[in-house]
Amino acid sequence: MSVSIVSRKSWGAKPWNGDPADVPLSARTEFFVHYHGGVPAHSTGVAVPREVEKIHVGQGWAGTGYNFMVDQNGTVYEGRGWGLQGAHCPDHNVSGFGVYVAIGGDQKPSDKALASVRALYDEACKRTGRALAKRGHKDGFATACPGVHLYQWVKDGMPAPKSAEPEKPKPPASKPAPKPAPKPVSKIVALSPKVKPGARHAQVKELQQLLVKAGYGPIAGAYTTLYGPETQRAVARFHDRNPKYRSGLHDPKIGPQGFIALQKQAGRR
Repeated sequence: MSVSIVSRKSWGAKPWNGDPADVPLSARTEFFVHYHGGVPAHSTGVAVPREVEKIHVGQGWAGTGYNFMVDQNGTVYEGRGWGLQGAHCPDHNVSGFGVYVAIGGDQKPSDKALASVRALYDEACKRTGRALAKRGHKDGFATACPGVHLYQWVKDGMPAPKSAEPEKPKPPASKPAPKPAPKPVSKIVALSPKVKPGARHAQVKELQQLLVKAGYGPIAGAYTTLYGPETQRAVARFHDRNPKYRSGLHDPKIGPQGFIALQKQAGRR
């Protein structure tokens, strides 16, 4: 987990009341965890570092004594930062970084807060080039700080909470295979065997319409159910242009295959 730190300027810190001493990273060997003692007035937001600053300035200090402060949302606020001497644990302010967590009493630190403290520890080790000793305030001074829950976490090795770890990106869901395009439904119909010269049938009217649309008209008296002389002449014209479908020199009968060809010529698919 990388560390994002809200600067003193961003949270509204007051100018230092004096000049805290610089400390080289080579002098750092410890990492101390602190809490508020009593229940803090604020547990999230910029009110957290401002409250600490107010208390410490009231004690005559140059400003907040912690190097960093962490609220219950896991937000980290700059106090004395990486390079200034802290004012958090007598005899350990040069050797140790001090990190405050905004809880007190029997309150438990959130997983987000613990994850941020652990991230600060890892960053401190990276900057100093060594594994810093993990300490609770009480390890350097007679005090109840940092409370039961935080101190136990420190003694357990300051493990990063799993619930605060970023979720591993899920592999993109495989796209379903595209559905094949539906096959077009053919509008080609079969010819009834009852459709023949001289007969009456409902499909004769359809035959007449197809003949006219395909350019074999006109058909006088159409459209009717009678397969009369005018329809026969139109069918003969069809056969004259499409001789492979006729059965004789002058064929007035459309025939099944001729009827299919006629439908296609009229635009049916």
